[in-house]
Amino acid sequence: MNDVNEIYRMLNCQSKLEEQLRGIKLARNLEDLSFLILPFANGESKRLWENCAKALYEISDEKLEQYLPSLLEWLQDLNWPGALIILDRLKKFSGKKLKKPFMDRYTFACNLNDEEGLMWLDYLSELLENEQLKQELPIHVKEKLQEHFKNWGFWYSE
Repeated sequence: MNDVNEIYRMLNCQSKLEEQLRGIKLARNLEDLSFLILPFANGESKRLWENCAKALYEISDEKLEQYLPSLLEWLQDLNWPGALIILDRLKKFSGKKLKKPFMDRYTFACNLNDEEGLMWLDYLSELLENEQLKQELPIHVKEKLQEHFKNWGFWYSE
């Protein structure tokens, strides 16, 4: 029953609610959580993302720590299913553990030098609500992110 494809079938948002809830419970027990991070399954993967995020939300920092770079990738677009759930989970994550992967994504977004990078900075700035992480960040990073915080798209000119 713990077959990943069977869990994906249950996690699909078009499955019955009881099946989705059972799938979320089973997903939390997967050994390899990478199957739940922006899964690519049968071309209809986004139908799984919200429930995958719900399963990941309940998993401990210790189990999620190795997946932080991938979880931060989910924040490229907060319109993606499950992105807000992942954002909320990361706001509660240990700031010390989150700092390095966060800084890697921050640097990557800054180096894009385009609208996509600016949008990603908008979304990453929401993690300033993680007080532990905020204390860990260099002042220049906090200042840059503060420009984006709750001010999405200020840089966009029509």
